[in-house]
Amino acid sequence: MDEGTIGEDATDPGEDAADGGEAEGRPWPGWGTFADIQDAVGGLVDSAMRNVGPGTSRFPRYDLIEVPETGYVLLLDLPGLEKADVEVTASAGEVTVRGRRERPDLPEGAEVHRSERVFGRFRRSVRVPGDVDIGGIAARMTNGVLEITLPSAATADSQRIRVD
Repeated sequence: MDEGTIGEDATDPGEDAADGGEAEGRPWPGWGTFADIQDAVGGLVDSAMRNVGPGTSRFPRYDLIEVPETGYVLLLDLPGLEKADVEVTASAGEVTVRGRRERPDLPEGAEVHRSERVFGRFRRSVRVPGDVDIGGIAARMTNGVLEITLPSAATADSQRIRVD
């Protein structure tokens, strides 16, 4: 059978909903798992971003969560960093996180076979809703996660945020 055709021996994408329709880790013949496809696309984007210029990356990854009646929470994964390694600034409609993640020293003669972790300077700006009270923004670092609380209000100033 042609690998591009779904037939009797192939997995129907609707089967086995508990694991995303994947039988034996492959959603369709000739394809890897969804995670493989996601990794491949992410790698292409990361490579393209590295070629754009220094300091440009999808690192750190973040979640922006709306909390009813209080505002928003911005969570950024910054594994291996301390609060002193991070600078947070905010202006109307945007929060920017800057920092530097150092590559650990390798033993003499060590050879890197694969490197997926991001090192060096980073800058990540996140657009936030316009109703955020810049004066009320707070940030704290816990276990490598930077949590920035963004209370609702209407101001348009710019301010540097202290990371606790």
